[in-house]
Amino acid sequence: MKKSIGFLILSLGFIFMPFDTFAQRSFGGIPAGLKEMKHHTGLPVLKVNGPDVMELLREDENREPFTPERMGVSIPVDLTMRNSGNWRRLDNGDRLWQLKIQASSAAGLSLYFRNFHLAPGASLYVYSEDGSHVIGAFTSGNNRRDGFFATEVVKGDCVIIEFLEPSGVIGNSDFTIEEILFVYRPVIFPGDRPELDDRSGSCQVNTACSEGDEWREQIKSVIRIQIKNGFVAYWCTGTIMNNTAADYSPYVLTADHCAKSPGGSYATAEDVSKWLFYFRYETVGCENASVEANKSLLGARKIASSSPLDNNGSDFYLVLLNENIPPAYEPFYAGWDVAGSPSPSGVSIHHPSGDVKKISTYLNPLTNSQWGINPGTHFRVIWNATANGHGTTEGGSSGSPVFDNKGRVIGQLTGGESGCYNLSGPDYYGKMSFSWLSNGSADSVRLKPWLDPVNSGLSSINGSYNEKQVIARFLADTTVIAVGSLLSFSDLSMGNPVSWHWEFEGGEPAVSTSADPGEIRYNTLGLFNVKLSVTNAFGADSLIREKYIRVVPEVFPNPALDEFYILLGRYSADPAEIRVYNALGRLLYQKENTSINRKFISVDCSRWPAGMYLVEVRSLADVYSRKLLKIKR
Repeated sequence: MKKSIGFLILSLGFIFMPFDTFAQRSFGGIPAGLKEMKHHTGLPVLKVNGPDVMELLREDENREPFTPERMGVSIPVDLTMRNSGNWRRLDNGDRLWQLKIQASSAAGLSLYFRNFHLAPGASLYVYSEDGSHVIGAFTSGNNRRDGFFATEVVKGDCVIIEFLEPSGVIGNSDFTIEEILFVYRPVIFPGDRPELDDRSGSCQVNTACSEGDEWREQIKSVIRIQIKNGFVAYWCTGTIMNNTAADYSPYVLTADHCAKSPGGSYATAEDVSKWLFYFRYETVGCENASVEANKSLLGARKIASSSPLDNNGSDFYLVLLNENIPPAYEPFYAGWDVAGSPSPSGVSIHHPSGDVKKISTYLNPLTNSQWGINPGTHFRVIWNATANGHGTTEGGSSGSPVFDNKGRVIGQLTGGESGCYNLSGPDYYGKMSFSWLSNGSADSVRLKPWLDPVNSGLSSINGSYNEKQVIARFLADTTVIAVGSLLSFSDLSMGNPVSWHWEFEGGEPAVSTSADPGEIRYNTLGLFNVKLSVTNAFGADSLIREKYIRVVPEVFPNPALDEFYILLGRYSADPAEIRVYNALGRLLYQKENTSINRKFISVDCSRWPAGMYLVEVRSLADVYSRKLLKIKR
């Protein structure tokens, strides 16, 4: 683009802070190494020399017009499980391989693999050194015929790669890490709270604000793209597109210049197969609240494109994702209009500077314009102030859609002059109407053959969800219960499922095949997963809520007079410790190395003064805390 497109007793009953697993197309879980962080201190660190960040930033300030937003550069490596990292044998016979990589001053690191093949049952995780950001598990389900694989950006300048190999498949997995992407631009990671001064400009408007209320479906069609072109990575924006066959093929429309380096070289087919597509990368509230866990897919295939610098066309680039978009991502397939009429009003939804999703609004009619020498290739737009800011565009917004007043895509962003420093500057969007047939005679430079595959002759279609897709959804009445209690679950699945399969880890019954599973009793302390799998005539979907149900001890009677009991239910034979503190934090009672595979423990409190006490049950897995009120006789 033409512009630069950053110890006290609590009043609450329970205290718990779980590890969260954030993942691209992955299978959840917690790495074995995170359960025993002490082993990380002994891991040797592979230190790689990163680029000169200040020099990169200077280059960005002086980069050529009409270039995408650079966010990272790759460091070539050749790392395997044979020439790097540490192996150790676990007690159960499995093997664990770990490698710690550090690239000082990086905002985040991403990994590119070749020869990626994991055996059934094996799992791979990548996580930040402090364990706050975890992606994975990656499994044999991530194997591809071409052997390529790549990961999302993981937070920080030091990451741990962990591979668990079950005893029955030892030696049957392999991979080579061939590039480490050094991300030097600020990135908002799941759990982070965005700051206005280090990502996009302060004038930008989050899509969760009121400006997005009439555009909720369209917002779900816009995604962030991590572009790979050689050893450089860029941010751009794309749109999930509907087509007249209504087959929900995962087409994504972005800008041609996003795939082109400042030196003029285009991303190769191998590069495009390593692009990462981030869905629902947005704040949950209008203010800069933290973002949700990433949802992403890896890889695509170029379908058609047209470069305005080469043929003065409309700057579109259409790809087909390597896999269908999971129902859990709730994709909306955007409609389009190719009549070419300027819309009187509308919005653009985009990822400026790779930031969380923003919305910019225009209230005056678009005008016909051009980018190169051919007239009529682009729409010109001027943005307007709204209730929560004055949306514009930036680097990273390239390829984003402009919607007409009916919610249909009519163009994608080429470039312009707007920004928080130039609120009235114009932006230019390559017209869908020009991209339809006017870039040339070959299907490879037209949109019509792909978005109108049935040759309907329609000039517009509406966007839609894939109504045939079944989407697993459920909720529990509550997620923290006393041991021995009953819990109900509600099926909220979409797509008219015809079969259900519930799995209640730690629950009784442990399995149900009814839409309404009835009440589930939890007689065991711990943190438990719940899984629902549903099917309909068109497919299947599953939802796993990890560590969703927390079953805690019960203290009774409460208030207590001379004696109270700690109800433990059934438990593993792991050693545990019982502690009781008074309101000043003084330890009054302690019972160590207690095997708590028993129903309850009694505690004599007859000599304690009346007041408030804290009862703790400490196990290897968790710390359970309950308040107890002691009363006078």
